[in-house]
Amino acid sequence: MRSTLTRGAATALLPTLGMLVLAGCGGGDSSSGSGSPSPSAPASTPAGSGTPSSGAPSSSGTPAGEQADVKIDITVANGKVNPSGATIKVKAGQTVLVTAVSDADEELHIHGYDKELELTPGKSASVKFTANMKGTFEVETHKSAKLVAKLVVS
Repeated sequence: MRSTLTRGAATALLPTLGMLVLAGCGGGDSSSGSGSPSPSAPASTPAGSGTPSSGAPSSSGTPAGEQADVKIDITVANGKVNPSGATIKVKAGQTVLVTAVSDADEELHIHGYDKELELTPGKSASVKFTANMKGTFEVETHKSAKLVAKLVVS
């Protein structure tokens, strides 16, 4: 069974606890705030280098003219995600553009930043944000519970 703190209860606890990290989705800690990547992370993309080397085409629906310091292209197909478990390194203050396409109804969630993309089969969706919180944040699908990547902001 899952317990949930209301925003008011969490705010009331902050002075007592010093810092509180709230995690949603799945069973793992989605935003550790530690700023250190997982030692088991399989792939890494240096900040500002663009799309992670995941084999995903860079033209997977990124809106024309959309500028960002780091672009992440995600594909969900046949029950698999690409990239899968990649570590994407970003410097605090950089803009991040996440573009995703799926062959089935799916939701994509960027933990910590509380960004969600509703994915409809065959249609790309994107979200752009400034990486202004340091830490490690999971990017995962909700319905299939797949880890897409860990966004490491330093």
